[in-house]
Amino acid sequence: MKKALIALSLLPLLACGQSYQQPMLVKTVWRAAFLAPGILNETRLGNQVTLISEARVSTYTKTKEVEVSPDKPKYYSSSTVNPDLSVGARYFYNLDRRLEKGKSIRYNSGNYLSVKARYKLPAVAKSESEYIPIGNGSGFGVEALWGFQRTYRRNFYLNLSLGSRIFRGKVEGAGDFTLGYTFATAGER
Repeated sequence: MKKALIALSLLPLLACGQSYQQPMLVKTVWRAAFLAPGILNETRLGNQVTLISEARVSTYTKTKEVEVSPDKPKYYSSSTVNPDLSVGARYFYNLDRRLEKGKSIRYNSGNYLSVKARYKLPAVAKSESEYIPIGNGSGFGVEALWGFQRTYRRNFYLNLSLGSRIFRGKVEGAGDFTLGYTFATAGER
C-alpha cells in the first residue's frame, strides 16, 4: 500500500521532467458518464500528463446459486449503489504516433498509463439477501491501469481501462468501461 501511495504522489513529477514543446493535450476537459453516471474532469499537468478526477455513482451486484432442495436450485442476489470519488494521473504515451498516422488526439484521445486513488462511500441503496451478505461496499483503493480513450463524432466519449488494484487490503483486477459525452472546450485540439 505504501509503494502504491508513493507511486501516486511521484507520478505528477513526470510533468515537470518533460522537455518543453507545444502542449498536445487540452487544458481542461469536462465529461458526463452514462453507464456509471457521473462527472469527470481531466486537467493538463504537462505535455503528456493529465490529472483525472471523477465523481460517479457505481453499482455492485453479487449473485449466488443456493440449493433449497435437491431438484430446485434457487438464485439469490445482493446489490449496493455507492457514490464513488477518485483522483489520479494519466501519462499519454502515443500522442506523437497518433498525429504521425493522421489520427485524432481531440479531447486527449490516446492510450495511457494511469495511477488512481479511489474512495467508495457507504451505500446509499442496498438490497441484501440473507444468503449473500454484501456489506456496505465502501472502502479506499489504489489502481494501476492501462487504457485508451477516444472522442468520436464531435463529443461521444469512450474509455476502456484494465489493470489491478488494492482495495480494502486485497489485490484484485480492476477495469472500467465508460461511455459518455464530452463538453466543448475552448482551445480544443
